[in-house]
Amino acid sequence: MTSTPFDPTDDDVRALGRAATEWIAQHYAALRELPVVPDTTPQRTFALFSEPLPEDGSSWPELLTRFRCDIVPNSFHLPSPRYFGLMNPTPLPVAVFAEALAAALNQNLGAWHHSPAATAVERQVIRWLCDLAGYSETSFGSLTAGGTPANTTGLKIALANTIPETTTRGVFGLGARPVMYASTEAHFSIEKSANILGLGSRDGLRRVPVDGNSRIDVAALRRMIAADRAAGLRPFCVVGIAGVTSNGVIDPLGALADVAEAFGLWFHVDAAYAAGGLMSDALRARMKGIERADSITMDPHKWWSMPYPCGAILTKDGEAGLRAFTAEDVYIPDTGRSIEFRHHGMVGSRPFSALKLWMAMKLVGRRAYGALAEAQVALAERFVRELTADGAWEAVTPVDTAIAAVRYVGSGERGTGTDALQDRIVERVMASRRHWISATTTVGVRAIRVMVISYLTRWQHLEELIGELRRAANDL
Repeated sequence: MTSTPFDPTDDDVRALGRAATEWIAQHYAALRELPVVPDTTPQRTFALFSEPLPEDGSSWPELLTRFRCDIVPNSFHLPSPRYFGLMNPTPLPVAVFAEALAAALNQNLGAWHHSPAATAVERQVIRWLCDLAGYSETSFGSLTAGGTPANTTGLKIALANTIPETTTRGVFGLGARPVMYASTEAHFSIEKSANILGLGSRDGLRRVPVDGNSRIDVAALRRMIAADRAAGLRPFCVVGIAGVTSNGVIDPLGALADVAEAFGLWFHVDAAYAAGGLMSDALRARMKGIERADSITMDPHKWWSMPYPCGAILTKDGEAGLRAFTAEDVYIPDTGRSIEFRHHGMVGSRPFSALKLWMAMKLVGRRAYGALAEAQVALAERFVRELTADGAWEAVTPVDTAIAAVRYVGSGERGTGTDALQDRIVERVMASRRHWISATTTVGVRAIRVMVISYLTRWQHLEELIGELRRAANDL
């Protein structure tokens, strides 16, 4: 009898697995030499896949050939050790294969009775994350699809717990407009969240200025909250950033906790990136005060080398999420005796994302994760020292994590060098397709952003990048 996609034989499944595993192994072996940037255009890639819905199916070998010939060469190799861009890591192989195992089980973590063991695994992973944050046993949270939904979830929880009537009447039933506060360097997801929650990104989100090191101006924050209250507004939340996207800088979290406490506001920390540093005893001190936050966003798919997606939202009060999201669902059995993750966040049907994180944390352990974080920060610090040694470059902001923001100034005075020149240097470096870096705007100027995010990156890769940056600057 011939097998079909809906009735595969054991041999069919093994053949699929062997072929996929072989390609994954070859891919990891090739990562160190593959060009980071594909030589393609949107038009070319769209044309490759522009076809009508197939009337009949293809074979697995045919599909794998299409993958190898059309998808891989036209893909951005984010896991490369020469990728110094945004927060896209090299995923641990154990996490890659855990994704396949989780997909085979296909658990739905919205309800306990659909995912008994998976619910227990996510509960344990959340406990580990809470412990890293310095939270007590009464804390809780849930995994999300990344930092943006985690921040939105956290800010919704903040709104529901500080102004409970918003869960029934909505924000437009209030006599005073709710407002929250975040620095001008905060991630775009904070602005998105203000829009999603109906607060308004202009009137509901107050942008607090930063100092010359990109850290929120705490004195200005105090003045803004006091002024808003005097004007009849209703402040409810202060957001601190642990790892600014443009430069990795960490806000003074302890001082922000003091402000939130003094005004009776919720304190949310966006530690999507820098939370990875909590694995390190040495780096933990840089986030002192995070344990005082009412809610924390973490993204294991950044500094913990997870494949996308894997974010998390934690709350000091373990029932805070329930007060924000519990909804009636008469068609789902109520166990009355377990965790129902659908009531702790926005999503009903939830994937078994906890398996890859659980397996990775069990395989690697806290000490090794912490050592990796320390080594990557040390690489970023050395990069800045070496690049700026000739006086033609300057550090724009301090190196708090494994991100460096630098700027070419040539032979001019400190702070000189045009913004346009920084962009042109980045374009010149990336033209070779061997490295990927990015330009950004921080503390009012254009800067070149370099991040150590791959566990495969060694000093030789950064040394090579320094040469490329200097050549590009000299040529221009």
